[in-house]
Amino acid sequence: MTLFAAEMRKIWRPIPVLILMAMGTLWAFVGIMPVYQAFTETEHSVGFLPLDLTSERRLVTRYGPLTDQSTIDRMKADIPRLEQQATRDIQAHPAEAKTLGITDFAGYKHWYSSIADQTFYPTEAPNTIPEGRTATGASTAESAAIREARKKTDPTATMTEAEQAAMYEAERTLSNGSEALQDLQNIALLMGHFPITQYDAQRNLDNSVAMLRSTARTDHPVTPLQQQFERDYRTAAANGWDGTVSGGCAAMDVTGKTVTNETGGTENAPTDGGDTTGSDIAGTDSNSSASSGSGATTPGDNGSADANGANGAPGSSDASGSTGDAQLGEGCDLADASLGSSSYRIPGTMPSSVTDRLARYAAHPGQSSYIAYDIVESTWSYAFAVAVFTVIASAALTIPVMVRDRGRRMTQLQWASRSGRSGRRTRVAAVAASSLLVSVLTLTAFGVPLTVLLRDFLGTPVLNLNTNVSMGEVSFEMPFGVPIVPWAYWTLGQYLAIIGATIVVLTLAMTMAGAWLCRSTGSIIRMLLIMVPLLALVLLTAQFVYFQNIFLMGNWLTNRLTMPGLEFWMPLAALALAVAAWAVSLRRLRQRELLR
Repeated sequence: MTLFAAEMRKIWRPIPVLILMAMGTLWAFVGIMPVYQAFTETEHSVGFLPLDLTSERRLVTRYGPLTDQSTIDRMKADIPRLEQQATRDIQAHPAEAKTLGITDFAGYKHWYSSIADQTFYPTEAPNTIPEGRTATGASTAESAAIREARKKTDPTATMTEAEQAAMYEAERTLSNGSEALQDLQNIALLMGHFPITQYDAQRNLDNSVAMLRSTARTDHPVTPLQQQFERDYRTAAANGWDGTVSGGCAAMDVTGKTVTNETGGTENAPTDGGDTTGSDIAGTDSNSSASSGSGATTPGDNGSADANGANGAPGSSDASGSTGDAQLGEGCDLADASLGSSSYRIPGTMPSSVTDRLARYAAHPGQSSYIAYDIVESTWSYAFAVAVFTVIASAALTIPVMVRDRGRRMTQLQWASRSGRSGRRTRVAAVAASSLLVSVLTLTAFGVPLTVLLRDFLGTPVLNLNTNVSMGEVSFEMPFGVPIVPWAYWTLGQYLAIIGATIVVLTLAMTMAGAWLCRSTGSIIRMLLIMVPLLALVLLTAQFVYFQNIFLMGNWLTNRLTMPGLEFWMPLAALALAVAAWAVSLRRLRQRELLR
């Protein structure tokens, strides 16, 4: 038996391996399963597209994953077939259909559109502001008449709470029992968002990444869209909060007079006489309550947030005089138009390494996908859960063996023979090989089920150029406030492979670094005093900084250093340092004649 095989046998003893397997089984239930189930949840509110995994899989399989015109055309061509199937599904649920007062899909569509603020099929072109709304989704002066007209045909206006609950329960039953109805609802949402133009894609990307790179906050609006939101906030507060715009005082009862827009709607209109052409994609789903869009276009800003933090259009920071007289109630400060305790974010300046990539993405907007944000978010959450077990298992299996050998003075005993003098080097190689083996086995055990689950999405691009500005660019760090912008044009399969390779390198780096720090330790207690703080520091940082938006421009670390692939280069650099440290230590050890 060679020396390397003997070292490997010491590491892979039956009892430690069985303990490791038991730990893996326990972690599968405690750490992996909750994240895995996030992929299969049926109720989602995923920014602009509330798709569950099954619904989106059907769309990707039938129509393709891209957001170009051909995808939308295929969806539109399939609508008659889906409507016929939806009619059959509705007729298969006579009790629910009777509750809604419908007999076919045409009746369902009429019922759906009769409810105020709902439209089944979008009537506006993608990236346009719908009638009666501002860039942030708030109501304009003329929208009151539109809203009142729709309320007259709203069946819920005269219903009791029990009747409304029964109606919505019937609708939920119909929707859950009809894949055709689900597909029609999702296609209607996509038709309202895509195909996206190059101009809109560039604006979405510039706005979102500029806000992500921001490091400063202010209580005063900076970008044109923030200024628009300030006016909407004040107007909504003055009018008693109609629920369109919410903020720090939204939950309070607002008493006092009702103030209308005495300027005939100019308060919410673009300043300097410019026409609003910015993107606002109104949610057409009944569950959508937040506006989505990337901003209002004012003359001189090219439809994007000012990356240098400059003020927006002149005269857009103040609300009308009529709003100033509103009584907001105790605890509400009229001067605070920044969502209560929230602050506005000042866009960060983007270097050429970022803007060049954004320009390349925007040049081909049809090459992006409509992949839901929660799929990508759940992917890196799953990756972190796998990384936690891999790093801890590798360290627990290998480093105690080196510590035990040190306590038994194994190196001194081996020094008596010529072949034994290479024992430390062979031991280090066995630790590295074992760490690599643990990584591969863990990724295989936990990664194969995920790959099978996402098999229909492996060829789908990760890039999603659409955006859902959260409350007027105030809170881009919110879960669905940014588009999915990777550092390279990867498919989801490539994205998973890159994350897997990163986990392997991270595990090797942690194991080799920990082994080097414990190389002179002969006690398990001292080893724990070194390894526990090290693992806690690395894994906590990884959870909140490293794995969040990993390999995406939304990552807190890399979107400031703007170094593509930094998430991979960091553990690779740590591994190189650990290897270099071991090389120096082994070289010094070989030059010693006698060990004490």
